[in-house]
Amino acid sequence: MRRFILISLLISLLFGFVTTAQDLPDQETITRQAPDDIALVADFYPAPEEMTNAPVIIALHMLNSERAAYAPLIPDLQAAGYAVLNVDMRGHGESGGARDWPAAIADVADWIAWLDAQGHLNESGLAIMGASIGANVAIISCADSAVCAGAIALSPGLDYRGVKPEAALVDGLADRAALLVAAQNDSSSATAIRQMFLNAKGAVTARMYRGRAHGTRLFDSDYDSLSGLIALWLKEQFQSDEP
Repeated sequence: MRRFILISLLISLLFGFVTTAQDLPDQETITRQAPDDIALVADFYPAPEEMTNAPVIIALHMLNSERAAYAPLIPDLQAAGYAVLNVDMRGHGESGGARDWPAAIADVADWIAWLDAQGHLNESGLAIMGASIGANVAIISCADSAVCAGAIALSPGLDYRGVKPEAALVDGLADRAALLVAAQNDSSSATAIRQMFLNAKGAVTARMYRGRAHGTRLFDSDYDSLSGLIALWLKEQFQSDEP
């Protein structure tokens, strides 16, 4: 059942808990070659040792950004029992190549294959989170992957540099889930999530924040609320009994 969650001044009371950013945990930095020989770089953060069958969260940054943008969130995701693959998309950060968005979508599929080959995937599957154009890539990549339970889209758009996620959300994720987040005054993203929410067939949650923060910059203005929202949404998708 679809739900539309509006702005609430009492969001921390509704969640019942708040997470805070911590120092980044230990990670393994992965450098691997894409099929076109471009070097791709990501950090893999394993779930806590006591967490068996932990789902994986793939994180995709914004245009002109890099994987460090997710640094505030990663300790909270790991503490909640998730493994995280934090990716520099091609043409950004330490990954090579030009900014090629169809190739970036193919790269996500290759990262999923790498996770599987390394034994990091199990029956729990994964979710894909992205910001701005990374949100559009996340929606499309999740729709294309049978092991993806759902997508988290921070400030998605209807058309960012030719990457158009609406069909993937409406049809590709019709039997799965998505969390769509934007700021009210970020007009293109706010319009996009209203339209995608109205047309969606799957279990879509939408949340609008005050202001105009875009993508991972939402963490700067609304970290506690947004991290709590993401944690609760993930728990619902993976039906975890962990706190």
